[in-house]
Amino acid sequence: MPRHHERPPSALARGTAKTDDIERARHTATTAEPDTARVRRQLDEVEATAESIRQEVGALKTAVGREDRVRPSRAVR
Repeated sequence: MPRHHERPPSALARGTAKTDDIERARHTATTAEPDTARVRRQLDEVEATAESIRQEVGALKTAVGREDRVRPSRAVR
């Protein structure tokens, strides 16, 4: 079995990154994922965030509801 040796991050680098190198890497990263897959991934992220917000709002409403029952004169509207 071949042995794996870690290399320092700069082992394969040939000088500092050039603007063209950075743009090429960005382009490669964005074109590597098909549009439909990227949209689905983004939609999943938005839906997960929305669900998290719904849960937080529910917890806050529950907390306010409990507080209203304890102090009805200080109801928050």
